[in-house]
Amino acid sequence: MDVESSSRGAALKYSCLRKECHQEWNSSISASSAKTYLPLDVHDGVVMTVIHDITGAILLRKTFNTWNAYTYAHDLAWWVQKVRAGRVVVMAVRRAGTYGLGAALPTLIGLGSLLAPHAPAYALWVWVFVVGGRTLIETVVANPHPLHKSTVTLCSNVLMPLPRNTTLFFNTKVHNLQLRLCDSNAAMGPLCDPIWPKVMSPVLSVADENSRRHTESEVGVVVCAGTRLQYLTHTLSHLLKVRKVSPFKVLVVLGTDHNGTLDSNIQSLLQLFGLQYKIINSLPDVLSTNHRLFQFYRAAWKAGVETFPNAKYLAFLDEDVEVSPDWLEMLLHYAPALELDASLWCVSGISAAHVNMYSDPRLIMRGSRQPGWGFLVLIDEARAAIAIWPDKSSISLLYDTFLYKIVGRGRECIYPVVSRSRHYGVGVNTLPYVHHLYFLERPLHDGSLVKLPPMSSLTREIYESQIWSRLSRASPITRNPCASGFIKPPEINEPMDLVFYFYLDNPENSLEWTLLAECVGAWPYSTQGMHSGSVELPQPWGGSLWLIGVPASPYKFFKPFHIPVWYPSTDKAYDEQSSFVSFVRSMKVISNRTLHVAANQLFLQKY
Repeated sequence: MDVESSSRGAALKYSCLRKECHQEWNSSISASSAKTYLPLDVHDGVVMTVIHDITGAILLRKTFNTWNAYTYAHDLAWWVQKVRAGRVVVMAVRRAGTYGLGAALPTLIGLGSLLAPHAPAYALWVWVFVVGGRTLIETVVANPHPLHKSTVTLCSNVLMPLPRNTTLFFNTKVHNLQLRLCDSNAAMGPLCDPIWPKVMSPVLSVADENSRRHTESEVGVVVCAGTRLQYLTHTLSHLLKVRKVSPFKVLVVLGTDHNGTLDSNIQSLLQLFGLQYKIINSLPDVLSTNHRLFQFYRAAWKAGVETFPNAKYLAFLDEDVEVSPDWLEMLLHYAPALELDASLWCVSGISAAHVNMYSDPRLIMRGSRQPGWGFLVLIDEARAAIAIWPDKSSISLLYDTFLYKIVGRGRECIYPVVSRSRHYGVGVNTLPYVHHLYFLERPLHDGSLVKLPPMSSLTREIYESQIWSRLSRASPITRNPCASGFIKPPEINEPMDLVFYFYLDNPENSLEWTLLAECVGAWPYSTQGMHSGSVELPQPWGGSLWLIGVPASPYKFFKPFHIPVWYPSTDKAYDEQSSFVSFVRSMKVISNRTLHVAANQLFLQKY
């Protein structure tokens, strides 16, 4: 086996001595392009190749853009952890890829890497190892030159012994369909564990049939999926463990790729899981991927309505969304509020993207926001959405934006403080730093039973009365929100809630909110999630920090006359405030070992 890593690309070539086996790939830029500066892109990073340990076939090849400090190391760890024992894994850097390995390092070290923790930020690196076995070769070299001026190439050669035969599973009850899936694919996780595989059977039991009759009128779960087999395997494995979910409740809607093809392995997987599915053919000659996705989601919603015509609710998941065991229970607990309160339209499983919130799984909120990933609506709401959803490929909105602006129409969603659904995958519209900091590392509830607030407490009248009661007793604070010491626990006999008034004249767009949110660890990129111009951030001592926008919020009337409204109205004031905002500080000291330094810079410690 020959493996190359260089500032101009990466390559792999190998052949078998005793049988017909030859594989190779080369992902290098041209010699002429190498002489000019080319920015790092989606093709650069750590290229992982998984090789079948008996046949020598390439089962998986995937590039992780770990030249970026955010998100992709988590994705790399996710994929390599799911490769079954015995497979051969080759990792090679294409141009650059060691800078952002931080979050993946514990996993790589656990698999046997000795050099990844010590690789310089823009090193060339090759590692070949057997999962659960031993390292065959690992080597690294620093690349001190700019990429377009470097001629350094790291060449590695290794002789790899392959066993003549092996047992795919020690458990003889594994279905033949599962055997074929696991033998021809990599990174399938517990489904293909050679010792303790998740044993599946496409034959459904009488109990499942009874479950279908009992529950089909209540809710249908629609999983929107594409061509990412491994993500879908993980998502469905978790979904089928969810309380109140049976296979009969689930419809998987499959979209073909841009060429109109669908991996037959995905259909085999769904047959193995005993799930019904519908294939949606991608529209030809669309303007962009997002145009295609916009129409795919419309077709998925329509398929859900047609498949579960007698259901009361529809719940929607994407193929790269993991749910907790109590996900559907929580959604159904609050679903009746959608019929009682016209100001509500969805129940979401994902929390608000505020990093400075105490993680209490008993707390539930409501606000104007996108439904996120893993949400529920009334089936009549789904029908109404389809009716106003453009069905022409020339028209496109981002799917989430369409739901928020057009379908939501200013109404609110109910959501938990601790997520019951989590978007773990990396997709077309992933912004690495946003995904990493505000979604990927947010906790997912473990599914343990908790006492949720009654459904009625989230209806508008009761929810408003609770807020008015708490704000009437809250202590106003006037400290600089962008300086250390802004949030302090109350003293004994002081109110548990704190309230801070800031300038907000336009709830749809506010520079003041962006600056304030950066300082206090809330979602800064929009005013989504607000309830009547307010944001609640629960704190560990049992109370909350309330951020009230003046004059937009009706809660402005609680502000005492002598309490100022935080309003950096001049350029000088903005400069003074932004000097405290860690997000705009220099990131030069960031380490590729971990993101601890980056996290400390992004949000100031609260004392």
